[in-house]
Amino acid sequence: MRYMHLRRLTRNSTIAGMIVGLITTAAVTVAAPGAAMADPAHQPGGPCLQPGQNVSLSSVANYADVVRVLDRIERTSGGQVSVASAGRSGEGRELLYATVGDGPLHFWLQARIHGNELHSTEAVLQILDHLTGGSPTARLIRDNLTIVVIPMYNPDGAEANIRQSTTPNRIDLNRDWENFAQPESVAFWRLWRDFRPQLALDLHHMGQAPIVNGTDDLNQFQIGARSIDPARMTAEQWLTNRRMAMASVAALDHNGLANVAHYPIIDITNAALSRMLMGGTAPAGEQPVAQTPTRGAIFYEVRSVGQKSNGQLENLFRIPTLAVLTAAADGSLVSQDISGYPMLPFATQGPCGTV
Repeated sequence: MRYMHLRRLTRNSTIAGMIVGLITTAAVTVAAPGAAMADPAHQPGGPCLQPGQNVSLSSVANYADVVRVLDRIERTSGGQVSVASAGRSGEGRELLYATVGDGPLHFWLQARIHGNELHSTEAVLQILDHLTGGSPTARLIRDNLTIVVIPMYNPDGAEANIRQSTTPNRIDLNRDWENFAQPESVAFWRLWRDFRPQLALDLHHMGQAPIVNGTDDLNQFQIGARSIDPARMTAEQWLTNRRMAMASVAALDHNGLANVAHYPIIDITNAALSRMLMGGTAPAGEQPVAQTPTRGAIFYEVRSVGQKSNGQLENLFRIPTLAVLTAAADGSLVSQDISGYPMLPFATQGPCGTV
């Protein structure tokens, strides 16, 4: 396994322009990204644990598993996957990521920015494994996308099974893309700056959201197309986010896997995806990116954690993620129907485990 900092990738600008153009409408700014707007009070939750639930951490991927699996995938990929480190965590662990594909459209896929949101790590490792295969879909994605896969953004928090980082401070890393108080945030910001992803996807577990409004159905999946108010996005970003969201929902509906709800309305400017969309901040000693390359950035939240339903939970991450990757690769993202987006129900917020 090679540990290195990402070198700026050379892209075929002509082909890149063609593919990026597929997801581009007129880039009309709805409102200035820096427009003053107060963030609403928001108490992020997750993961949702039923009363008395005992989660066996031995059933989910830890940091040593990530190191081992990435090494195995890289060695057996025939050169299709390269593994590198963006830097080191507060406790000194390598911040590992893998790169697969050599297409002109750059896609950022991150998992476990919250250390106790367990199953996204295994899901993205499965996705990476799949993308090295010989299926037509895997080849299509590799040919048209270059994907950075981050299986464990917060390895220290993952090892401690807590939401936050552990040192030098205990901080929610998904609220640290303005102050950059933690080394993980600085390292991954630099990777984002150098990789310049046009699309990004962040995988989470959810907290208190027991049922889909208007039903008795257990809420299993929440779609987040807006970490910031759409007024802070360009028209292109807001359209692309809704297209990515509805491609995800369509994949879940097709497979009959989940009762889907809309993530609560938020406007959080210091989250990683928010600043990918807005730009405007940088760690000390670095220059902010003058014009963000990111044209779409959404997140998923999957219900609960636990060893008895590992496969189902991983499917809830894996299937919509592969659907979005495929839609970006084959160009169908531009024709994705978003008419159903306003009708997506919200979930009833309440104590986990109650209906």
